[in-house]
Amino acid sequence: MRVFWAGSVGMFLLTWLRGWLEARAGVPRNGWDPLDEPLFGDLLEYVPTLKLVHTSAFWGNPVTSPVAYPPFGAVLFRGLYLGGHPVAVYVVIAALAAGVVVWGVVRALRAEGIGWATAILFPVTVGLVSFPIRGLVERGNVELLLWIFAATGSWLYVRGRNDGAAVLWGLAAGVKLYPVIFLALLLPRRAWRAFGVGVGTFVGATVASMIYLGPTVGEAWRGSLKNVFGYQGIRVAEWSLHELVANHSFFGLVKFVATLMGVAPGRLTGPYYLCGAVLFAVVFFGRVWRLPVANQLLMVSLFMVMLPPISYFYTLVHLYAPFVVLMLVAVRAERLGVKVPGLGGALVLFVPVFGSAALMTARTVYVFGGLVQAVVLAVLFWCSVRYRFEVVDEG
Repeated sequence: MRVFWAGSVGMFLLTWLRGWLEARAGVPRNGWDPLDEPLFGDLLEYVPTLKLVHTSAFWGNPVTSPVAYPPFGAVLFRGLYLGGHPVAVYVVIAALAAGVVVWGVVRALRAEGIGWATAILFPVTVGLVSFPIRGLVERGNVELLLWIFAATGSWLYVRGRNDGAAVLWGLAAGVKLYPVIFLALLLPRRAWRAFGVGVGTFVGATVASMIYLGPTVGEAWRGSLKNVFGYQGIRVAEWSLHELVANHSFFGLVKFVATLMGVAPGRLTGPYYLCGAVLFAVVFFGRVWRLPVANQLLMVSLFMVMLPPISYFYTLVHLYAPFVVLMLVAVRAERLGVKVPGLGGALVLFVPVFGSAALMTARTVYVFGGLVQAVVLAVLFWCSVRYRFEVVDEG
């Protein structure tokens, strides 16, 4: 944990130093910095679009940006806009969420015998130097709300409250589809009712949102599919410096190789999803099913942020929940004098995951932060399958 903390602070300082030196030298960013975009740009992008809610124009017109989220995600945007001050509402929600998380981590560390100073300073400093958190808030992306649902669900899951976890994961899936994979965590526990509750929550939130958005459920369904998958199609085909730096999806590595071979990346999305589904089924049901909860949560969280062809740096906030679980395993192991194979290396791998992708980019030698993080995530995924992250008291 000390190595992780020192590495995280070191990456943060190096990122600022590089930015300062390049600014003094007049080096243009030209898309290499994922934060080189308008403040709260993602949050404010759909303000004109949401004024057209309940009409056919909401689902597509040449003037406004189509909402590239499933229906429940669009409803959340609508909720942020209702008061007329979306930025203020967003910042308040982010501040409250940060406060709750820090207090929860402090209490967990204190319960393991860690002193007040360390218990407070560790989560506060890690939060301040973590690039995904800063990037998420600066962009004002709705991933914040999705993360609140998913992380709270993970907390309930670790505490054995399956039904509550299922409801929150179902809501998270209604925002962006991919979090539905969290429901697989209920299967090793044979929590069939909770699994059904999660699926029902996802379906119910989606249908209710379509009814609200209108003008008809059928039109909302067709419009949502067109916008969500249309956006995916555009981004998958895009080959830019921003994509190479900001997108840590494993598909980025596939696209990189495909482009070098002269193959259109868009033709590979179908086989890519199929291979991903087979890999998940084989790994999860073949091995991870029998591993500790820390392994299961880490593996599923990693798969969720690695699989989507478009998975930008701010989606890495979903890895803080399994990181905290691993951290507590490390603290217990230290207290009991127990060695947990692979745990130290796994924790250190989180340094580049939570660090700046821009710092890991060297354009002149064709090294790009997004691709580097994709490789690191793949190694971390292997660790989640290879080792057992649990404390076994040999005494």
